[in-house]
Amino acid sequence: MNRPRRILWITLGISLALKIILILVHGSFYDYHSDDREYLESARILLKTGVLTYNDPTRPTVFITPAYPGFIALIMSVFGTGETAAQVVRILQAVMMTGAFALLYRIGNRLFSPKTSLWAVFFCVVYPPFWLESTFLFTEAMFTLALMILLELAFRAEERPTVLRAAAFGLAWAVAVYIRPTIALWPGIFLLILILRRRIPWRSLLRCGLVSALLFVLLLSPWWVRNYEVTDRFIPLTESGGNPLLLGTYPWTVPSLFMDEQRTWHATDDLQVNNRQDTERAVERLKTGFHRSFWTYASWYTVGKFLLFWGDVFYWLPLPGIPLVVAIILHYVLLIPGFIGFWRFRRNTTALLMASLIAYMCLLHMVYLTHSRYAIPLLPLLFLFSAWEFRRISDKHRNNFQP
Repeated sequence: MNRPRRILWITLGISLALKIILILVHGSFYDYHSDDREYLESARILLKTGVLTYNDPTRPTVFITPAYPGFIALIMSVFGTGETAAQVVRILQAVMMTGAFALLYRIGNRLFSPKTSLWAVFFCVVYPPFWLESTFLFTEAMFTLALMILLELAFRAEERPTVLRAAAFGLAWAVAVYIRPTIALWPGIFLLILILRRRIPWRSLLRCGLVSALLFVLLLSPWWVRNYEVTDRFIPLTESGGNPLLLGTYPWTVPSLFMDEQRTWHATDDLQVNNRQDTERAVERLKTGFHRSFWTYASWYTVGKFLLFWGDVFYWLPLPGIPLVVAIILHYVLLIPGFIGFWRFRRNTTALLMASLIAYMCLLHMVYLTHSRYAIPLLPLLFLFSAWEFRRISDKHRNNFQP
């Protein structure tokens, strides 16, 4: 094993050990009384009845996809439905984040030197919100790992487009969608980039694209059949867009400021009915808002949401000995050089593929509810370019700088 890889695994090993200690000592503290409680309850009901529910235990749901509740239910089948299972989930999420950072190192080596990739991993290891990502019972840890796997497989498929690699990409695509449906359309952007580059022969591109798409359809079809049986309608992903769409229509504010008002919106606990009502209310607010306060809404849906998506810090509960101000300072110290580095590297075709993923996820969330939690899985990619920018600056006076 060469020196950079040895340092990588030592760094990741120490980080994982410290996260496990944090979870064992303080894990139960990281209960946000929000989506985490709903996921735990969904997992308990799924384990007991085999029915996927959310919010209302008496009705099957199409509000969420089954991967994360299914994962928790699997852990509960071994460790029971109490706090022990939640702790095991947190430990496994720490392992997932460690795997995501290891894949980040591989991805970074496609663009930069191993030294720069090590810097990026170190930034991820010391960044406090990534520790919270392991301890909160949200989908972020699993989704971060899924994104890194999907991106790595995309690079491999482009380098050598074989049927086997196309199938692996299709499998990773389906798994990522089952974790968080927002990623569903990005492979189409990836295909468009491959078409524009013209590096892969048309016949090979068509064959591999069909393999990925067919495997994706095959793996998603049980979910489509299940949704049709539940609702008598074809629902390809979920019916959960109404609430985040509506929450995003309040200009220059964050959802917590109007949660009391939100409790008065719904006259039922049926999420399908609520979703339709929320969508109607959101469309009404957008029409009225852009008509009466065009510049307020226009600035909110461009500059405002972009700044909130990237500028807010996912530090909803404190880590021991690390105040909020430390997390905020470190966030901007790493974020700003990341965007600068991306801009300097913008003509690189590998960086373009990464930028397409970041831009797609950012723009999608700017349409709906925007806050820092949704940006967290993308930050490791930005930290690659932060590492490159820091190395460029620190080694500028030397003539032997290698990215």
